[in-house]
Amino acid sequence: MKDTKASKKPVKRAPERRRRGVLDLPKAVEERLAEGHAVREAVPVEAHAEWAAPADRPDPVGVLEEQNLTRVPELVPIRHGRMIVSPFTFYRGGAAIMAWDLSRTPTTAGLRVQCCGDAHLSNFGVFAAPDRRIVFDLNDFDETLPAPFEWDVKRLVASFVVAARDNGYRRKDQRAVARRAAATYRAALAEAATMRFMDIWYARIDAEQILAELSATTKKSAIKTAEKNLAKARAKTSLGSLAKFAEQVDGGWRIRQQPPVIVRAPETMQDAAEQLVRQGLADYAQTLTPDRRLVLDHYHYEDFARKVVGVGSVGTEAFMVLLMGDRDDDPLFLQIKEATTSVLAPYAGASEYEHAGERVVQGQRVTQAASDAFLGWVTGTGEARRQFYVRQLRDMKGSALIERMSPAVMRRYAELCGGALARAHARTGDAARISGYLGDDDTFDRALEEFAVAYADQNDADYAAFTAAADSQRIAVERGV
Repeated sequence: MKDTKASKKPVKRAPERRRRGVLDLPKAVEERLAEGHAVREAVPVEAHAEWAAPADRPDPVGVLEEQNLTRVPELVPIRHGRMIVSPFTFYRGGAAIMAWDLSRTPTTAGLRVQCCGDAHLSNFGVFAAPDRRIVFDLNDFDETLPAPFEWDVKRLVASFVVAARDNGYRRKDQRAVARRAAATYRAALAEAATMRFMDIWYARIDAEQILAELSATTKKSAIKTAEKNLAKARAKTSLGSLAKFAEQVDGGWRIRQQPPVIVRAPETMQDAAEQLVRQGLADYAQTLTPDRRLVLDHYHYEDFARKVVGVGSVGTEAFMVLLMGDRDDDPLFLQIKEATTSVLAPYAGASEYEHAGERVVQGQRVTQAASDAFLGWVTGTGEARRQFYVRQLRDMKGSALIERMSPAVMRRYAELCGGALARAHARTGDAARISGYLGDDDTFDRALEEFAVAYADQNDADYAAFTAAADSQRIAVERGV
């Protein structure tokens, strides 16, 4: 790009970018790259390597106990039982613990995005886009909120070290997967900085394309595993769920109980509960676009049940609802899941949406390349007036088997997650400014690697405190559920 004299005060260029040879960028992009680079003066990239627990750090078990106060009491021991399995499952359930910690790390307050809020490696996966193609992306937005971009990246990169330790990897392999996730994120943001925004908006990661790329560089055994997992995801439709979760009773369909994970309302409460669900579905329909309501009008209510989901989410209310069309092979399963205040809110600011369910839905819509066509929200009844969001249940959803990954496969998975997170951030943040801040060398990658190792050590210590609380019966634990 030729220099111009349009401004008497020359714009400071990011030297790394020019050395790399990106010389044909629009001036506005170059200016934003330079603005991002200038943020380094306030928050050096190297500073992101830092983690040491402050003296006023809250008791991690106490943070979880405070969350439990608003959760369904009989489900809390199940939450603890799922978290106590390993340091990694503890990490998955400890988003609130890490949110406080992230707020005490060096923060680029001016480089905000729509954060996932819980961007660990198990919150990525495959699912069906509305055109029925299988895509790979972030798939959990319970904690989504605008916040500094690096909070998501740090949670993701640290999760790779925690998972790698669970898998028994050598230290150099633990570090390598963390560094790969950070490096891919940085490279993908650099690419996004040069793209037209509409190209960023429409970009998505196609599962078939992933398989094609893997076939040229990955062992056949890993390819077969990926193909098998993709086939399982394709089978997770509402029709597949009908056979798995329901049975015909007296000419109709009823959800099959699997206590304590799936339970129906007591018979004495069934009629009243059904009326509440019917009203909830009517209210939810008003949050859909007219074309989606038209589809929903072709289905009628059949049954519902409570369903325990996730690790960190256990204890919040969640229901599965079975709707049926005019044929016995035309079901539609919906999940109604409680939404609460994001764990990031005390540190990043309150959501612009008063309804927590709407916060989740709108955050998901702007972040994902392709979102569930039936996303919506609804408010419950009673004194609690719990807030919920609604989505399809098991719509060709699939997750990677983290515990079976070799170091080489996890490095490739780190690339996928880092790239997907960068694409998500580029949709709602300023890719050029963030890229200008990150730079072209590996300073950011290595800083995040050091942070991830230090934070994995912190997670180990917190997990030890959690298991000690269970051993002393400070917290109740129901294992194997």
